[in-house]
Amino acid sequence: MDGVDLTHLEIIMSNFNFIALLLVAMVVVLPVVQAEQQHIVDHVDLIIVDPQLSLSDLVTQTVEKYPDYALIAAMQQESSALHERGSRWISGAPQLQTYYKDDFAGSNLGAYEFDGLIQVPVWNWGQRDAGIQLAQQAEQSVVHKTKAIKLRVAGLVREALWAQKLEALRYEMSKKEFKLAEKLARTVQQRVDVGDLPKADFLLAESELLQKKAELINTEAELMHARKRYYFLTQSYRVPAFINEEKSQENSINARHPALAIMNATIAQKKAQVEWLKARGSGQTTVAVGGVTERGSRSDKTINSIAFTVNVPFGGAAYIAPGVAAATRVYVAAEADKAHTYRALLAQLHEAEHGLEVEIVHLELAKKLRVNAEQQLKIANLSFTAGELSLMDFLRLQARSVSAIKTALESDIRLQRNIALYNQAVGEMP
Repeated sequence: MDGVDLTHLEIIMSNFNFIALLLVAMVVVLPVVQAEQQHIVDHVDLIIVDPQLSLSDLVTQTVEKYPDYALIAAMQQESSALHERGSRWISGAPQLQTYYKDDFAGSNLGAYEFDGLIQVPVWNWGQRDAGIQLAQQAEQSVVHKTKAIKLRVAGLVREALWAQKLEALRYEMSKKEFKLAEKLARTVQQRVDVGDLPKADFLLAESELLQKKAELINTEAELMHARKRYYFLTQSYRVPAFINEEKSQENSINARHPALAIMNATIAQKKAQVEWLKARGSGQTTVAVGGVTERGSRSDKTINSIAFTVNVPFGGAAYIAPGVAAATRVYVAAEADKAHTYRALLAQLHEAEHGLEVEIVHLELAKKLRVNAEQQLKIANLSFTAGELSLMDFLRLQARSVSAIKTALESDIRLQRNIALYNQAVGEMP
């Protein structure tokens, strides 16, 4: 067998390796991988796949580190304070008042007067009930706010995980394309050396290799960015080994949706605040009891007496109206926010439904295109080996085939991602 035949055999074997590597890429949907592999750029963000970590546990851990979670403690403190106020039999702190007078300087009559009084504020009519209702609504707001924060964090975690999943697949495919371009460049160099291909083809193959290296650098960078965004969100380098979800059976936006539940709780709390202000009125009713000790001169007997005082404010509607109006405005604004939130949730659900339906159809098409791409790639390899296809045409067919394969793999990941987004839209927690 002469040198030319040996070269052709090497070319054929190289092309079979090319096909084998692509087939591996086609059947494997790559998980989020660790960063212990070799990278072109030294900047590497580590990710550790943890088989013991579930998606639900990850969301719970992230919620506890999420900045908004600090609001829960403050809201609980407010709720406890409102309950404490409503449980009291009096509406405020008692006051002790004293009053004393005697002769002017220089006078020696010995006259004096001493008054002592304890004043206690009492609840206005319906005020205590309004206070208890306000405390109960504040308590409900804490419960629903916790769920709303968890759902928001769950959405961010879902997006971060699936973005990382897509970037990991693109990175692995770019690595395979780069390795194949390296092998092709070596093969073309061998054929150029024996005079089977012109020097221009090697330059073309070398340009293809450089292009694939540039693409690999970019996909590697995007993967590192996705990993870092995940870390900034979760404050953890660990990711669950399994993140696929079952599609929720819920198909509408109802009052149980955490985003609506917190709005309803907020509205009820704002309404209770209006009722509280109305019940408090223009002032607090007070009851006071005290005693008076007095004498006109040293020769007079001391006179002791007891005093009762009731203070009932009235006629203050014009003075409380601004406060009630301001609280009512906040209450109405909360109603408007709920309407906007509901419309936004409906739009989000529609987009999630549509995106899922489109991706299901797209995946079926992508699978068929992948089968065609495999066959076209085999034919292109045989034609190029036999000298029936130029390198330029071969690279064009190869690029189209590899693109179809990548599209099919990405579509499979996007389908799972869209299921997660659908669950997010209907308010289902992982």
